[in-house]
Amino acid sequence: MTTFEVHTLRLGTIRADKSGTVYGHPEGTVLDVPIWAAAIEGGGRRILVDTGIRDADKWSRIQPHTIAPEETIDAALATLGWRRRDVDIVINSHLHYDHAENNLAFPQAQFYVSDEEWRWASDPSSEQAWAYDIEWTGDDVTFMNYCLVQRDHYDVMPGLRIIQTPGHTPGHQSILVNTEEGVLCVTGDAACMMDNFTLPTPPGTHVGSAVSLASLKKISNLSDRVLMNHDPELSSYQSSGFPVAPEMGAPKPVGKTTHH
Repeated sequence: MTTFEVHTLRLGTIRADKSGTVYGHPEGTVLDVPIWAAAIEGGGRRILVDTGIRDADKWSRIQPHTIAPEETIDAALATLGWRRRDVDIVINSHLHYDHAENNLAFPQAQFYVSDEEWRWASDPSSEQAWAYDIEWTGDDVTFMNYCLVQRDHYDVMPGLRIIQTPGHTPGHQSILVNTEEGVLCVTGDAACMMDNFTLPTPPGTHVGSAVSLASLKKISNLSDRVLMNHDPELSSYQSSGFPVAPEMGAPKPVGKTTHH
């Protein structure tokens, strides 16, 4: 089985209340929430999990977004010695703007999105519709670039597996990667930060608590470490020492959700 190397890529920042990432957290804790992608290399392939944001001004009408010069998709890849055309595969955990706005920058890539997410993104609930206000197909990236994953435990290649982790959206998926430190789960927004596991509690925006908690439990059972795509404790280009996947306890009662 291939052993992969994984690096974090920071592709922007959202200034947001913690209640938007941790369901039930009291409002009033404002964080600079990073937008991470995972750059994965092994088996002769270069792979991205999620593609970050492109237009910080557009999303700042909702809440403050920034992209530092070194956090543009081209600059972030260049630090690894990659160019956009070097990326063979893009896996979207889901199609919210902060995970997919740069999809069109990779016309040569094979994309993997869950079939359920594809259908949901085409007609999302009014509550989530704003987060899908991007184009993920165009003249160069068409429907034919996308593999729509229709089953759980889908092997993209040996050592790189997609698992279905619904909750944040109905078609959310996470990625299990074989690394020197064991199985690393790139969680997407199934878990935004460690509180989601340790309380446990869903992300602030979700379509169902029970299914969200089941996905967190699934990640905990299947992985040794986790790379959470909004974890403020990670550092740019980190390639080891990712948080250990915690065992989950019983969920605690929480108050009314707040969506961001």
